Amino acid sequence: VHVCIAFQLKCPEPAQWSTRARSHCPDPSKYFCLKNDLINGYSENCTVFDFLQPGRKHVLRGGLDADICSASRYQPWPMTFYTNSSTDCVFAKSTCNEEGQVVYDKGNRNIDTTCGCDYTRGYVFLVKPRHSCFCVPSEEDCSCYLKTCVSSIFKLTPDYECIHPAVNVSMSECTPLTTE
Repeated sequence: VHVCIAFQLKCPEPAQWSTRARSHCPDPSKYFCLKNDLINGYSENCTVFDFLQPGRKHVLRGGLDADICSASRYQPWPMTFYTNSSTDCVFAKSTCNEEGQVVYDKGNRNIDTTCGCDYTRGYVFLVKPRHSCFCVPSEEDCSCYLKTCVSSIFKLTPDYECIHPAVNVSMSECTPLTTE
Protein backbone atom coordinates (compact mmCIF):
# COMPACT_ATOMS: atom_id res chain seq x y z
CA VAL A 1 0.00 0.00 0.00
CA HIS A 2 1.33 3.43 -0.98
CA VAL A 3 0.07 6.66 0.48
CA CYS A 4 0.66 10.09 -1.00
CA ILE A 5 -0.23 13.02 1.20
CA ALA A 6 -0.16 16.55 -0.16
CA PHE A 7 0.03 19.62 2.00
CA GLN A 8 0.13 23.36 1.53
CA LEU A 9 3.74 24.54 1.91
CA LYS A 10 4.30 26.92 4.78
CA CYS A 11 7.59 28.78 5.04
CA PRO A 12 9.68 28.11 8.14
CA GLU A 13 9.47 30.46 11.10
CA PRO A 14 12.57 32.69 11.44
CA ALA A 15 14.00 30.47 14.21
CA GLN A 16 13.78 27.42 11.90
CA TRP A 17 14.96 29.13 8.70
CA SER A 18 18.64 28.10 8.82
CA THR A 19 17.77 24.50 9.76
CA ARG A 20 15.49 24.19 6.73
CA ALA A 21 18.08 25.87 4.48
CA ARG A 22 20.85 23.48 5.58
CA SER A 23 18.66 20.41 5.07
CA HIS A 24 17.26 21.54 1.72
CA CYS A 25 20.15 23.24 -0.14
CA PRO A 26 23.80 22.50 -0.99
CA ASP A 27 24.46 26.24 -0.44
CA PRO A 28 22.15 27.29 2.45
CA SER A 29 22.73 31.00 1.73
CA LYS A 30 20.73 30.59 -1.51
CA TYR A 31 17.66 29.05 0.15
CA PHE A 32 14.48 31.06 -0.14
CA CYS A 33 10.83 30.52 0.64
CA LEU A 34 8.64 33.24 -0.83
CA LYS A 35 4.99 33.98 -1.54
CA ASN A 36 4.25 32.80 -5.06
CA ASP A 37 1.40 34.76 -6.62
CA LEU A 38 1.14 32.33 -9.56
CA ILE A 39 0.08 29.41 -7.34
CA ASN A 40 -1.46 31.49 -4.53
CA GLY A 41 0.87 29.82 -2.04
CA TYR A 42 4.57 29.59 -1.21
CA SER A 43 7.56 28.18 -3.08
CA GLU A 44 11.02 27.29 -1.86
CA ASN A 45 14.19 26.95 -3.88
CA CYS A 46 17.99 27.08 -3.64
CA THR A 47 18.83 29.27 -6.61
CA VAL A 48 19.28 32.88 -5.57
CA PHE A 49 20.23 35.26 -2.79
CA ASP A 50 18.95 38.81 -3.18
CA PHE A 51 17.92 41.81 -1.10
CA LEU A 52 15.59 44.80 -1.38
CA GLN A 53 15.39 48.28 0.07
CA PRO A 54 13.58 48.90 3.36
CA GLY A 55 9.77 48.72 3.21
CA ARG A 56 9.76 46.09 0.45
CA LYS A 57 9.87 42.30 0.22
CA HIS A 58 10.33 39.78 -2.58
CA VAL A 59 7.50 37.73 -4.07
CA LEU A 60 7.44 35.32 -6.99
CA ARG A 61 5.50 36.33 -10.09
CA GLY A 62 7.21 34.20 -12.67
CA GLY A 63 10.52 35.49 -11.28
CA LEU A 64 11.58 37.60 -8.33
CA ASP A 65 9.52 40.76 -8.01
CA ALA A 66 9.28 43.51 -5.38
CA ASP A 67 6.18 44.07 -3.27
CA ILE A 68 5.58 46.48 -0.41
CA CYS A 69 5.26 45.28 3.18
CA SER A 70 1.74 44.35 4.23
CA ALA A 71 -0.19 46.86 6.37
CA SER A 72 0.56 44.81 9.49
CA ARG A 73 4.36 44.71 9.03
CA TYR A 74 7.22 47.16 8.50
CA GLN A 75 10.91 47.21 7.76
CA PRO A 76 12.82 50.31 8.86
CA TRP A 77 15.86 51.83 7.23
CA PRO A 78 18.70 50.74 7.20
CA MET A 79 17.35 47.17 7.30
CA THR A 80 17.02 45.33 4.03
CA PHE A 81 14.90 42.31 3.08
CA TYR A 82 17.01 39.24 2.34
CA THR A 83 15.48 36.32 0.45
CA ASN A 84 17.55 33.89 2.50
CA SER A 85 16.13 34.85 5.90
CA SER A 86 12.41 35.58 5.68
CA THR A 87 9.28 35.62 3.57
CA ASP A 88 7.81 38.67 5.35
CA CYS A 89 9.02 42.12 6.19
CA VAL A 90 11.01 41.89 9.41
CA PHE A 91 8.78 43.45 12.10
CA ALA A 92 5.09 43.16 12.98
CA LYS A 93 3.53 46.57 13.63
CA SER A 94 2.49 47.43 17.17
CA THR A 95 -1.24 47.26 17.87
CA CYS A 96 -1.73 49.86 20.65
CA ASN A 97 -4.30 47.64 22.38
CA GLU A 98 -3.21 47.84 26.01
CA GLU A 99 -5.45 49.56 28.56
CA GLY A 100 -6.08 53.19 27.59
CA GLN A 101 -3.98 53.06 24.41
CA VAL A 102 -5.11 54.30 21.00
CA VAL A 103 -3.40 54.40 17.61
CA TYR A 104 -1.87 57.85 17.11
CA ASP A 105 -0.49 57.12 13.63
CA LYS A 106 -0.67 53.88 11.63
CA GLY A 107 2.91 54.27 10.40
CA ASN A 108 3.89 52.95 6.98
CA ARG A 109 5.97 50.19 5.44
CA ASN A 110 9.14 51.70 6.99
CA ILE A 111 7.80 52.94 10.34
CA ASP A 112 6.04 51.26 13.27
CA THR A 113 2.61 52.36 14.48
CA THR A 114 2.73 55.08 17.15
CA CYS A 115 0.43 55.02 20.18
CA GLY A 116 -1.21 57.65 22.31
CA CYS A 117 -3.31 57.48 25.45
CA ASP A 118 -7.06 58.05 25.21
CA TYR A 119 -7.27 61.42 26.99
CA THR A 120 -11.02 61.56 26.17
CA ARG A 121 -11.48 58.72 28.69
CA GLY A 122 -8.94 60.12 31.19
CA TYR A 123 -5.80 58.19 30.20
CA VAL A 124 -2.27 59.65 30.17
CA PHE A 125 1.22 58.17 29.74
CA LEU A 126 2.68 56.46 32.80
CA VAL A 127 6.19 57.42 31.64
CA LYS A 128 6.61 60.61 29.60
CA PRO A 129 7.55 59.49 26.08
CA ARG A 130 10.31 60.96 23.93
CA HIS A 131 7.65 62.78 21.90
CA SER A 132 5.11 64.53 24.11
CA CYS A 133 2.08 63.51 22.00
CA PHE A 134 2.80 59.85 21.23
CA CYS A 135 5.18 56.99 21.86
CA VAL A 136 6.85 54.34 19.71
CA PRO A 137 6.03 50.95 21.30
CA SER A 138 8.99 49.19 19.70
CA GLU A 139 11.35 51.69 21.35
CA GLU A 140 9.78 52.81 24.66
CA ASP A 141 7.19 52.11 27.35
CA CYS A 142 3.74 53.20 26.14
CA SER A 143 1.75 52.27 29.24
CA CYS A 144 -1.23 54.49 30.09
CA TYR A 145 -3.00 55.05 33.40
CA LEU A 146 -6.25 56.68 34.45
CA LYS A 147 -5.52 60.19 35.69
CA THR A 148 -7.83 62.08 38.03
CA CYS A 149 -7.94 65.87 37.59
CA VAL A 150 -8.10 68.03 40.76
CA SER A 151 -11.71 68.96 40.00
CA SER A 152 -14.40 66.92 38.27
CA ILE A 153 -15.20 69.87 35.98
CA PHE A 154 -11.65 69.85 34.55
CA LYS A 155 -11.03 67.90 31.33
CA LEU A 156 -7.89 66.38 29.83
CA THR A 157 -6.58 68.04 26.66
CA PRO A 158 -4.87 66.31 23.73
CA ASP A 159 -1.65 67.45 25.47
CA TYR A 160 -2.66 65.34 28.52
CA GLU A 161 -3.18 68.37 30.79
CA CYS A 162 -6.16 69.02 33.08
CA ILE A 163 -7.84 72.34 32.19
CA HIS A 164 -11.14 74.09 32.78
CA PRO A 165 -13.55 73.47 29.86
CA ALA A 166 -13.88 77.24 29.27
CA VAL A 167 -10.19 77.43 28.28
CA ASN A 168 -9.55 77.33 24.52
CA VAL A 169 -7.88 74.01 23.63
CA SER A 170 -7.32 74.88 19.97
CA MET A 171 -3.74 75.73 20.93
CA SER A 172 -2.87 72.08 21.67
CA GLU A 173 0.47 70.82 20.44
CA CYS A 174 -0.92 67.29 20.03
CA THR A 175 -3.45 66.30 17.40
CA PRO A 176 -6.94 65.65 18.86
CA LEU A 177 -8.19 62.06 18.64
CA THR A 178 -10.51 61.27 15.78
CA THR A 179 -13.01 58.43 15.63
CA GLU A 180 -12.74 56.19 12.60
